[in-house]
Amino acid sequence: MRNSTNHFIPLLTFLLITAALPLPAFCIEAISQETVITGSSEKPEAPLASKRLKTSDTASLLKDEPGVTLATGGGVSSLPIIHGLGDDRLTIYVDGMCLTSACANHMNPPLSYIAPSNVSRIGVKTAVSPVSYGGDNVGGTIHVESDQPIFAQPGDGIKESGSVSTSYRSVNQSTGAAFSAAVANSSVSFGVTGSIDHADDYKDGHDNTVTSTYYESRNLGATLAFKGDDNLLSFKAGHQSISGQGFVNQWMDMVDNNASFINIAYKNSFGWGKLDAKAYWEKTYHKMDSGKDKLAIPAVQTGMKDMPMETRGIDLGYSLKTDIPFAEKNILRLGNEFHRFTLNDSWPPVAGSMMMSPNTFVNINNGRRDRYGLFAEWEAKVSTEVTTVLGIRDELVQMDTGSVQGYNTGMMYAADANAFNVLDHARNDNNLDITALARFEPSSKASYEIGYARKTRSPNLYERYAWSKSFMCSGMINWFGDGNAYVGNLNLKPEVANTLSLSAEWHDSERKSWELKVTPYYTYVNDYIDVNILTLKSTGNTLQFANHNARIYGMDVSGKVGVWESSSFGHGQLRGSLGYVHGRNSDTGNSLYHIMPLNGYLTLEQRVAGWTNALELQLVSKKTEVDPLRKEPTTPGFALLNLHTDYQWKNLRLDFGVTNLFDRFYYLPLGGINYDLNLANKRLFSFESVAGQGRSLNVGLTQTF
Repeated sequence: MRNSTNHFIPLLTFLLITAALPLPAFCIEAISQETVITGSSEKPEAPLASKRLKTSDTASLLKDEPGVTLATGGGVSSLPIIHGLGDDRLTIYVDGMCLTSACANHMNPPLSYIAPSNVSRIGVKTAVSPVSYGGDNVGGTIHVESDQPIFAQPGDGIKESGSVSTSYRSVNQSTGAAFSAAVANSSVSFGVTGSIDHADDYKDGHDNTVTSTYYESRNLGATLAFKGDDNLLSFKAGHQSISGQGFVNQWMDMVDNNASFINIAYKNSFGWGKLDAKAYWEKTYHKMDSGKDKLAIPAVQTGMKDMPMETRGIDLGYSLKTDIPFAEKNILRLGNEFHRFTLNDSWPPVAGSMMMSPNTFVNINNGRRDRYGLFAEWEAKVSTEVTTVLGIRDELVQMDTGSVQGYNTGMMYAADANAFNVLDHARNDNNLDITALARFEPSSKASYEIGYARKTRSPNLYERYAWSKSFMCSGMINWFGDGNAYVGNLNLKPEVANTLSLSAEWHDSERKSWELKVTPYYTYVNDYIDVNILTLKSTGNTLQFANHNARIYGMDVSGKVGVWESSSFGHGQLRGSLGYVHGRNSDTGNSLYHIMPLNGYLTLEQRVAGWTNALELQLVSKKTEVDPLRKEPTTPGFALLNLHTDYQWKNLRLDFGVTNLFDRFYYLPLGGINYDLNLANKRLFSFESVAGQGRSLNVGLTQTF
């Protein structure tokens, strides 16, 4: 079946031949409008520096961006959601590497592999994203970049740079430190980075400890780069170690996670256009078991005290992309990408346990998911006011896995394992993506964009191949934090989303005094991967992944306005955003799981001399639209007030902030259920939501040199 990739060879040959054609050097801006967060003054209204003070979780840097919400995971492992579609429904790149959660509970999502201190830029494309931004998604794309290599100017000798920083947050006694250093001449650059983040369990607004919210993460990285007149070759390598991370909404915790990567990138500009090539490899060893807080619960001590789960995953791939200007004001983008994810998920036997011995439980055996992709995209400047983008992408997704086994040959495991093993596990999906965008700028004060996209995502390995229907085992397949058990489905079809998005933006000619952006959108997903009930229980249900149809619609509103400008009080600005999303399973009429209620942010900011002061109000309405199949709890609305100030003096930056100033108690709408509390209360019939963090005093200090 692997020979079916042969039909890609003629297309790849055409791509390489076309890329070699000599064409005049010319470049125009890409039409796609991203939400971009940077760590510099490039976009001062959304700098990363102030966001880093609040969190050790890179995904949390996005939480107040229009259209983006977060599903709570561990302290460094929350899952971003764009317009109601999250996790594997998004394409997430870290320095061009397409990474995969190597865990049945998605405790190590892509953004957990880069520390906030190492992030220099995040680009988020909501709604309709061009095919050149990535495939295998129905919800949007996120591109995260670390600091780029530095180089000295020719003739300037050696250039050096670096930084050290530290932070503290009182709500969970979080301490963090990070460093970076680089040395370079005009053609060779070498840099290193490192960080450590540690936190205990946090306190909620009632001063109660929310258990299993601790974490400790270490990251190290190095970059070697070579620069020519028109080209850049870089080698990046790094290692991450997470010695422990609690998950209050999961049955298990992360007790070890070690990952190493190598990333090679090459960029060059020619007379005919630009070439961007990347190749990468990343290996993860991941282990789950009951963490220290769960081991202190009597129900765990007398029951399932030990259930070790070990996962080994490898991501490897490459991408070749070209930008070729032609016919005066047109760009042809061509690309070829390959991504392979391999997974082995096995659970060692537990000595002395009748149910969990004497064999190793094999959950995923040599699982493989290969993606071969080709795309072509045409961007045209039709007139001074109108720019269009048309793109098509074809992907072949091949998946397979080997035979499995239970802890023993008893009927609790044998029937499901035998039924799975006699089936053909290989599956091939041929996925087609189409994007059409048009942007109209009638003046320097307004722009309008309309876009349509057909996007496709194939199931992940667990959605197709998780085989056991036993609640003890299927309960370990759960990245939703809802206390239910999940079973795979070999017959799943890929999700196909058709999205229509409109966007209108008005602003002053220099984009400094005021700005307003409104983006309504509508998505209909054929074969949306939802669930059917296999077994009803008083606690969690046993659910099987199944194709349904779903519809999602909503609106993002964001804007800013200058409030004052004076020599004494500096510049004052009011910024705000509002997000609404509605999602329904069209077959059952139920709400989709983890749909964020109406929410918004309002920030009053002052910049004067070296000071930046901000007063932020976060508003979230009550959550009443919930998924009954998953027993999703409702949550009341809440309002939180945050303060932040920073002072920049030469190369020294001091950050100080208070989050949840009035120490309000609230529940996280997308936090899932408090599984620890459920165990401590002897498995109550109703689950309680996870409470959010109480008041926290946050301090950060950064010295650059």
